[in-house]
Amino acid sequence: MADDIYDRPKGPFSKIRTILVGVLVGILVLAFAVWGIEDVFSPNSTNAVVKVGEAEVSQSEFMDSFNNEMQKFAEENGEGITPQQAYDRGIPQQLVSQFTQQLAIEADAADLGIGVNSRDVMRYAESIEAFRNQVTQEFDRQTLQTILAQNRMTEADFEKDVITALTQQQTLPAIMGGIVAPSDYAQRYNTFVNEIRRARLIRFDSSVLETQPEPTDADLKSYIAANQARFTAPEYRRFLMIRIEPFDFRQDVEITEEQLRERFDTLIGAGELGAVETRDVSVISVATEDQANSVAARLSTGEDVDTLVAELGLPSADQFNGIKEDALINPDSSTAAFEAAEGTAQVAATGFGTYEVVYVRTVNPADVPDFESMREELTEDVIEGQALRTINDYERVVDDRLLEGATIEEIAEDLSVPLSSYPYIDRNGTTQDGIRLSGFTLIPGIASDDKLLQSVFTGDIGFESDIIATSNGGLAILRVTDVIDSTPKAFDDVREQASQFWKAEQVADAMTQKGVAVAKRVREGESLETLASELNVQIEQIALQRAAPPNNVSGAVLVGLLDGDVGDVARGVSRTANGYEIAVLDTISNAGERLGGQMLDIIRGQVSEQIALDISRAYQDAILADKPQMYFDDQVRAVLNLDAAN
Repeated sequence: MADDIYDRPKGPFSKIRTILVGVLVGILVLAFAVWGIEDVFSPNSTNAVVKVGEAEVSQSEFMDSFNNEMQKFAEENGEGITPQQAYDRGIPQQLVSQFTQQLAIEADAADLGIGVNSRDVMRYAESIEAFRNQVTQEFDRQTLQTILAQNRMTEADFEKDVITALTQQQTLPAIMGGIVAPSDYAQRYNTFVNEIRRARLIRFDSSVLETQPEPTDADLKSYIAANQARFTAPEYRRFLMIRIEPFDFRQDVEITEEQLRERFDTLIGAGELGAVETRDVSVISVATEDQANSVAARLSTGEDVDTLVAELGLPSADQFNGIKEDALINPDSSTAAFEAAEGTAQVAATGFGTYEVVYVRTVNPADVPDFESMREELTEDVIEGQALRTINDYERVVDDRLLEGATIEEIAEDLSVPLSSYPYIDRNGTTQDGIRLSGFTLIPGIASDDKLLQSVFTGDIGFESDIIATSNGGLAILRVTDVIDSTPKAFDDVREQASQFWKAEQVADAMTQKGVAVAKRVREGESLETLASELNVQIEQIALQRAAPPNNVSGAVLVGLLDGDVGDVARGVSRTANGYEIAVLDTISNAGERLGGQMLDIIRGQVSEQIALDISRAYQDAILADKPQMYFDDQVRAVLNLDAAN
């Protein structure tokens, strides 16, 4: 079978991947998964959640990471949380911070000329045990693809993650490596983090406030004008698309016995299946041919290599274990290594007037797996190869027809493939009635493919696009047929939503004013007990340690108490909605004991790691100081559907 099935020419589709099920592309337009995300793009807004310089993280990429975090949270806690609860916990903000650091390191690596190529990614993948065939224990691409599919990742996602990790490995260790904290510093650190601070705290909610006024139309119109992006209808586009994926060609494929045998032999010959014969050899450098022949003869009669080398005053033998054919630098020595029988030696010329004696210590026979045991895997492999070849054939035809000026309708007719008409969608891939075209795990919709969405919203109206490489290794071409421009929503349509937002902000402002006033009274001498009684709340006794800070105290109060002196007052917005906290620091005591032995070593290690992390953050901050970065909280709230939920 021709090698071109597996070794495609380089081009836009050289990274074709497989999908495990076959579904006709024509039904993708029906595979709508309800998501309910409202897009809030203004005419000049971006599709990014965070940007560093010219690099950015799209809403789709952000949502993929957010969904993974939600799944992990549910698995760890036994129940899920809503996007609003996640936002209140700071989960989206943590993701944005991680993305910002990632983009910063990538930007600096690019400035330094540090690069990671596909070969590096493949070597990394081959080193991962989970990607090895259970029978052969060799790297298996099908196993890789299966695991990625189970984790809702494409090979492009995997490659991007690996490139990020390898890039960081080339930059951060040079900055963070070799840091060891002094013992005295570790002692001081232990005392600092184990210091115990005790405080009294009161919490109150919006029930302590006077009745808030209802907004007038003038108030709402002013609020809408100040937050126009939130109340702007997104741009919608309608389009036609031909989309051809590898899984379209995986059904009803007839595979012959000859094809399976040929693929089996190809994998064996390439060393991707089973194990080829290898040899353990010793190579001795000798000055003259006569001496080389003498050494080879003596080794072939059973004399010990090291003993013979020492007797003749020759350089120590180079030892090579498990080498394959053509593995040695000198081609003649490689040939000799596989011509000589086990326990014998041959002489090879080096081309520099000297000679090498190649002694074969051990022959490791080839391990060829049973063909029948590999039949299922080979069948899948051949089907994949045929799918890739078919995609490649379609790509050439489509490219030729586009160069000839053919329309998308003509190309669909020529190829006898479905031409799908898509409804109006926004930049999130959401229809006008709120359905996000996400598709399913193994049949991703257009909303799950950034390249397709980008092509829809950057393409010229009425013109066929270039060939687009889809995220699953297929190809697509499209033509935008109509556009509904982004426009401000009618006042009557957003009155209720704007009223909810306005009231929420009024309550938040009033709570802050109340908190400032209560804290001021405490600082001026009023007792916390008097104020607690006035607000009809209880006083809580809390103890804090830097090593294990409580998670039920607001960040602002926590920082104030940990950094303050006895008698200081800390205040801040509670972690719960419409709540506020006031606390008074009563005592500070030292609970730490002087360390020694193994415990001191452990603390030194922890402190060293923290110092390295601090240096890493400083490094990232220095990069960000030179590169503009932007965080679009409106986009985060929109993609999480928070505004619509309020």
